[in-house]
Amino acid sequence: MKKAALLFAAMLCVVAAFAQSYQQGKVLKWDTEPYGKHGNVIRNAAVYYIQIEKTVYQMTRGTSKPDALAAGQQVQCRIDKDHMFISGEKSKELKYSIIGASEAQ
Repeated sequence: MKKAALLFAAMLCVVAAFAQSYQQGKVLKWDTEPYGKHGNVIRNAAVYYIQIEKTVYQMTRGTSKPDALAAGQQVQCRIDKDHMFISGEKSKELKYSIIGASEAQ
């Protein structure tokens, strides 16, 4: 019984820590922009602008195919080093590279 209670308490701590790491963000816009150079060829990629509090992050997955993120959409996201993870369907996270950040105007 004590082991079950201890296990349950540990699971609650993990869930609480995981839930606290997410922040509310808002997709401001997205556009296809030049990104990445391979030899003499510059490739385009879908670049998203997401605002979290007073910071606007520019991020991409490196592909020109856009994701299902629309302007005005609210998203749950977390930042880890130079990547942003957005919570998607069925608790799956989508990983984006942060390529810039600026103060919101």
